[in-house]
Amino acid sequence: MNMNFFYSTLIVFFIISIACSNQNNKNAKNISYAEKNNIAKSCIALNDSAVNLLNKYYVEDSNPAKLDIILDLLNESISCDTNFYLAYNNKITVLSLKGEYLKVVNLLNKMLEFSNNNPQLIFFKGMAYEKLKDYPSAEIAYKQAAVEYEKRLQLHPDSLIIITDKLFFTAFTEGKDQAIAELKEYVLKYPNNTMLKEYQFIFETYHRDDFMFQHGK
Repeated sequence: MNMNFFYSTLIVFFIISIACSNQNNKNAKNISYAEKNNIAKSCIALNDSAVNLLNKYYVEDSNPAKLDIILDLLNESISCDTNFYLAYNNKITVLSLKGEYLKVVNLLNKMLEFSNNNPQLIFFKGMAYEKLKDYPSAEIAYKQAAVEYEKRLQLHPDSLIIITDKLFFTAFTEGKDQAIAELKEYVLKYPNNTMLKEYQFIFETYHRDDFMFQHGK
C-alpha cells in the first residue's frame, strides 16, 4: 500500500467525519437553500471547484502555487456563505498543506464557536500547535479533546463515527496498541457492527509521525 496516499486519505476521512457529526441538519438546510437560492448554489460551486483542484493537487501536480488558487476559491465560498462548514474544513486542509499553522489555529478557534466544541477540531488544533512546536498548548488541546470525545460517547455510545474518531485520537495520543486494545473491546461490545472489524488493519499500519507529516508541511 502507498502510505502517502493512505494517510492523505485518512485526513480526508477526518474531515468528512467532522462534517457528518456536526452538519447533518445544516446540510439538509443547505440543500433546500441551494435549490431556492442561486447565491447559495454559487457558494457550493466555489467549494466544489476548490475540492476538484485539491484532488488534482494530491494525485497529479503538487505545485504549491495551486494551493493559493484553491484558497482563494474557498475564501470566496466562505464569504458567500459564512455558515458553509465544509468550506471551512477544506480551508483547514489547504492552510495545513501550506504550513500556515497559526492561521489554522485561528480558524479552528472560529469554527469551535459554532461547532459545539467538536473534539476533532480540538484534536486538529493540538496537531497545529505541535507543528508550531508549542507543545504545552498542544497538550492542553489534547486533554480538552479527550473530555469532549467522552461526552459524545456518553450521549451516543454506539456511534461508529464517534467511536472511530476517538480511536484515531487514541492512536495519536496514546499509541496504536492502546487504540487496537480499545477497538477489540468495542468489537466485543457491538458484535453486530461489522464495520468496526475493518479498522484493525488501519491501526496495525498506523504511524504517528507519518500522519503528522501527511497532515501538512
